[in-house]
Amino acid sequence: MNKKMLNIFSRFILWIKKIFHIRPEPTGEKPGEIPQREEKSAPPKEELTEIKPSEKKIPQIPPEKEPVEAKPPEEKTPEVPLRQEIPSEESEETRKTKRRKPYKKKAPTEERKKEHRKLSGEEKRPTIPKPTTEIDLAKRKKPMPTKQPQLQTGVSIERTTKASEEKESHTRVESPHVEIDLDEAKVFFIIPKQQFETNIVNSIPQQLHYKLELNGDEKTISVRVSNNKEGIAIAEEKRIDLEQSLKNFKIVYPDELQGRVYVYQHSYEILYPFIATGKNLGRMHYLYDNQGNFNPLPSRDIWILLEEDFDLATEPDIIEERWIWEKYQIMCINLKNTNELVIKNRQTEEETKIPCEASFYLEGEGVAEDDFKRLRPVFTGNSIKIRAPTVNSSGWVIWIQNKKAGYKVITNNWTGNEPLELKLPDDLPCECGEFKADICVQEDRIPIETLFFRYVPFLQLKFSTDLIIPDTNIGHKQEIVQILLGRDFQYWELKLDEKVGRKHIENGYQVELLPEQDTLRFSLMKKGKPETETSFKITIPRIKWRTSKNKKWYDKPLQIKRDELIAGTDFSLTVCTNDFDTKYDLLAILETDGQRIQEAKFVRKGMVYNLLLNQFYDTIKKSNDKITLKVEIRKAKKERLLSQVNIIHFPEMMKEKPKDKQSKQPVLFKLPKKKRDINNIRPYVKGGSGMRKGKGFSRQEIIEAGVAMTDIRRLHVPFDKRRKSVYSENVETLKSLAIGE
Repeated sequence: MNKKMLNIFSRFILWIKKIFHIRPEPTGEKPGEIPQREEKSAPPKEELTEIKPSEKKIPQIPPEKEPVEAKPPEEKTPEVPLRQEIPSEESEETRKTKRRKPYKKKAPTEERKKEHRKLSGEEKRPTIPKPTTEIDLAKRKKPMPTKQPQLQTGVSIERTTKASEEKESHTRVESPHVEIDLDEAKVFFIIPKQQFETNIVNSIPQQLHYKLELNGDEKTISVRVSNNKEGIAIAEEKRIDLEQSLKNFKIVYPDELQGRVYVYQHSYEILYPFIATGKNLGRMHYLYDNQGNFNPLPSRDIWILLEEDFDLATEPDIIEERWIWEKYQIMCINLKNTNELVIKNRQTEEETKIPCEASFYLEGEGVAEDDFKRLRPVFTGNSIKIRAPTVNSSGWVIWIQNKKAGYKVITNNWTGNEPLELKLPDDLPCECGEFKADICVQEDRIPIETLFFRYVPFLQLKFSTDLIIPDTNIGHKQEIVQILLGRDFQYWELKLDEKVGRKHIENGYQVELLPEQDTLRFSLMKKGKPETETSFKITIPRIKWRTSKNKKWYDKPLQIKRDELIAGTDFSLTVCTNDFDTKYDLLAILETDGQRIQEAKFVRKGMVYNLLLNQFYDTIKKSNDKITLKVEIRKAKKERLLSQVNIIHFPEMMKEKPKDKQSKQPVLFKLPKKKRDINNIRPYVKGGSGMRKGKGFSRQEIIEAGVAMTDIRRLHVPFDKRRKSVYSENVETLKSLAIGE
């Protein structure tokens, strides 16, 4: 019994040593010698078997049926309880494969400390985003190679949409862009609204910080962060006013937005093109990447900022007398039927040709037309198609986005061989409203093309699209605009100016525009659904006119006296057709007693036509009879006369007794009593569809007012060295100061 207990006790001691990795020190005549274990199973003599820690096997206690007595070793050593080697069921080959290198043992406490530190570090270590490379916004993206065979043109949109929804992430990072606001005549650097997920443990940050380097100046931009009902963090949009011409920028996004870095280098400071996006806004088109590669202009409507020393060989549609960054003029041009844009240097006569290339475009059966139809068409049918200019074997990615409803990935395997058909409203983020389609090469949310469109089912807009000629006696009449929405019109809400009259009609509304109201702005929205709000603008093509001495537009003939025609002072006539789509040829004719005595053509600038009346001075002064200036209207490059209208009457000149000629005294400019009287004076110049306050008086206006050019700075007279036009109102303003009024 004692032998049996001793055997069990020795096994327990050996098992404890094994757990705590305690190696028994061998004793004998050769202290450095370690007893060897036999690889044969069931040896006749019991030996101490050392199990390596790396094998990490828990020793098993054999059953008590056949107890084994421990025998002392042959050499003279103290008695050490030994256990019998447990026979292994594994073969000899498997044991040889499990042999490992000698393991250097460490203290158990040290090993457990390291394991403890490792676990605590993984729990507390913050998530660090992967390092990202700089993204050049002007770099042309090439289709990525694919190992799969080329997909067929018939793409199942439903299948790709479901796949994208499964992998959908709440983090949405959008790239920055440069935008022009034509209403304010300013350029902005835009950091779009962002959406991202946050760790449950960490709270949502109150602000995000961007690192922006703009034209070499570094700054930190902070934006506010809010969370929606779903607990998703949303960073607000940031608009930064660019007070100088853009040369380059680099922006580093915070870690919450994947730490992305966007760069752009503008290598051609003569021209800044902007893609028209509607609502008098435009997004900048990047001409060059940082390696000097050139990006062609898209064949569509674009706004450009052109330096003052250069001209366009292609006739622009609109030229505004407004300047940005002091030396860039605003122009609008349609490149749809143009292969290249030619820019000419006025001084050196050198020409720079910028090619144009075909771009993505939308088409559909049902389209409602308003002023934004070319920039943001209104579709009313059940489907639209997207056509691609090139084929991408790896597939285009299409994102449809609504500002309030979010976005939806339509497909990621459309190659462009055939048009991509979108089912409306199934493929939209919401049932109707305003949308933009971003076309990307990969799912990196950096679009190579962006298309804008609106969708309102069953919408019809009815109004006059032909040029309206006013009655000679009463002028223009009231015009009607009908907005038809089908049978469900009671679910729609119409928003417009309170001054505009409206009434309900069958399946829609009727709006009445007074003779002085040429433009109608309104929006449609389904009740209780703000994401469906859609804005519209309709301009009635009424012809109106005014002279350079008037700010008001007229629709009745003007009476002008002959003494108002002053030699050396520009006196011009401006006619506006309010028609964006049709180009006209206007011919001015002087008539007296039904006979033509002189003719001249108007110069077109968009929908505005200008004529300098100074060329008629000699003819008008030679005749004392009543003279009428009428305008003949024809469509461009067509001979058929559309209409004619009387615009100006020069009354018959009465004979007066000759008076003694009085010698004219030179006008001397006197400095007003208060300096601020001049500082508050600004000239009037042409801008858009009317007159606006300009930067300063032109050189010719100052000379005609009798002010010496050397006294301009001393007398604090505002001076604009770029403007060459002369307006009589500005000359009279300076003369009124000269005589001390």
